[in-house]
Amino acid sequence: MLLILIIFSALNFSFADKKCYALSIEGGGSHGAFEAGALWQLINSLPPDEVLYNVVTGISTGALNAAGVSFFPIGSEKEMADFVVQTWLNINNSSTIFEEWNDGIIGGLFFHSGLYNNAPLKKFVKERSQRGIHRNITVGSTNLDTGLYGQFNESLGNENMTTAILCSADPPAYFPPTWFQGHNWADGGCIINLDVFAAVNRCLDIVSNQSDIIVDLLFDTPDEGLTEVYNFTTLSVISRIREIKASDTNLWFLYNAVNAWPDVNFRYIILPSQKMPGGYVPLDFDRKVIEWEIELGKNDTKKALGSLKSGKESLKDRFKKKDNIIYP
Repeated sequence: MLLILIIFSALNFSFADKKCYALSIEGGGSHGAFEAGALWQLINSLPPDEVLYNVVTGISTGALNAAGVSFFPIGSEKEMADFVVQTWLNINNSSTIFEEWNDGIIGGLFFHSGLYNNAPLKKFVKERSQRGIHRNITVGSTNLDTGLYGQFNESLGNENMTTAILCSADPPAYFPPTWFQGHNWADGGCIINLDVFAAVNRCLDIVSNQSDIIVDLLFDTPDEGLTEVYNFTTLSVISRIREIKASDTNLWFLYNAVNAWPDVNFRYIILPSQKMPGGYVPLDFDRKVIEWEIELGKNDTKKALGSLKSGKESLKDRFKKKDNIIYP
């Protein structure tokens, strides 16, 4: 009887002590280099048992970084972080990611479904995906046929999951849609640029209590709000509307996630402290820019780790600042 009680107590202690660590990574084209640096700093600054990410989610370039995380089993975090950073350093300008069609940009505009051919990116990703998937991973993509948001996870198997990751990292108009499972898919950022809901829901499959879930969020857009613009052309109005929509949607999704799961520990929110090169769809893969963004990610993460504010408090401050508008 005593032996049974001891075993039961040990099992209860083990269950009570179990945590689920999740990492959610934003989309942002070439700014994924910042996220790689941020991830590296998290892994190399926090205690090893606090970065055992059970779950990783990503959108667009965040899906590519999430894939790098998933290629390594839990317990291989430092090797994983080095791999993700080195993957970015292996990019030799834009030619590693995309190229012009044989008939040029004009051909891309009129005869193809994207301005550029992203065959180099597909080759680059598939070469690195041979490691296989060793963690829970969810990536999001936009179904161009239905207009709905779709999620894919490791249950697809390595080959199909690699295609799903490429679906997520597929900015429309720039790259042609990816055909997968009977549909045309484009960048997940068309609908949501960071899927924290998937991160928490996947963790709830592992632990039953919200308080046992720890989520770290990696962004690649600065927390400085939208700049004021007063002069527009027709095209810049369209671009501005997309910019406003993206900014509002991302923050609203996050704020709702915090309210939906009040006991989840949204531990760290990592943001760049300054703007990085690139336009609305940043595709600046210059080697010097990538190296600079990686170092910025490391340095900004150091600052975030030294802050007394929790990720949840930082998020609420961002939401208040957005709505703190005074009209004359």
